[in-house]
Amino acid sequence: MRIGAVIAAAGVPGGFRAYEKLEHTDRNAMLARMIETFRRAGAGDIAVVTGYRAEETERGLARLGAAFLRYEDYGHAQMLDFAVAGLEYLKKCSYIFFCPADVPLFADATLRQMLDCAMEKDAPVVIPVFGKRRGHPVLIRSDLTGPVAAYRGGDGLKGALDEALDRMGEAPVLLPVDDAGVLVRARREDRFEELAAKEKQAEIYPKVKVRLTRNVPFFGPGMMVLLKQIEALGSVREACEKAGMSYSKGWSLIRTAEQELGQPVVERSPGGKNGGRAQVTPAGYELMERYERLEREVQEFAQERYRRIFGKE
Repeated sequence: MRIGAVIAAAGVPGGFRAYEKLEHTDRNAMLARMIETFRRAGAGDIAVVTGYRAEETERGLARLGAAFLRYEDYGHAQMLDFAVAGLEYLKKCSYIFFCPADVPLFADATLRQMLDCAMEKDAPVVIPVFGKRRGHPVLIRSDLTGPVAAYRGGDGLKGALDEALDRMGEAPVLLPVDDAGVLVRARREDRFEELAAKEKQAEIYPKVKVRLTRNVPFFGPGMMVLLKQIEALGSVREACEKAGMSYSKGWSLIRTAEQELGQPVVERSPGGKNGGRAQVTPAGYELMERYERLEREVQEFAQERYRRIFGKE
């Protein structure tokens, strides 16, 4: 099952500018923390909606394998707009987490608990609850993407989800969690910097980067992100933009992979201002699926060995 995550880091909605009021917090470090937390919980497709200081954000996170969705009119947008942009982009996922950028301290164990709940109950929406208060991230089943995008009311994402669920005759699952991080926002009154400092010391975990090599390394996280963007967008140029890499760099990765594999991974038809249409070949899809499985199993093995060697069992 494919899991995605959307981080709203475009402007005032989502609290991205709130970090400017904090003295000792790097906003990109907090976004990187969110990306890694989502990834440890199993989210293979992560999109960051950018706008305010977008170039700085995208440049700082370029090596983390997330896609960037630039929202140019962020100054006149609402949280719902960012959610819709991310949900539509990741609509091929089965479930999608959505979280504003100013709530970065949730735990990966909480995300896994939410996913387990969604699987067990086929829940359309799972919302974490701590101390009787609803928090973030929210987990959304992808078939709600269309109804949420069609919402024209004035109650934001909550209103869009409530309306969609009401029409479907379903209800959200409010899941009690033992994780105050689902509530803590990047603001002084929440003692954010104090709590964030403790979080940095809370857990050590192994991070393994998997690359495939023949004569030279030819397939790794960067190539995986690029192929996913090509799959979603049908354009190498747009895929490179979303993956935070240059067009020439993207083609270099593709050509190296095809040379080492001896077969194409991307089919393209030349022409047009965007460089023509492109799609991942069947061989490319098979490689993506096997690489994701290998990466997942290697990470699970590394985690198990880490616990045994470092006495964390």
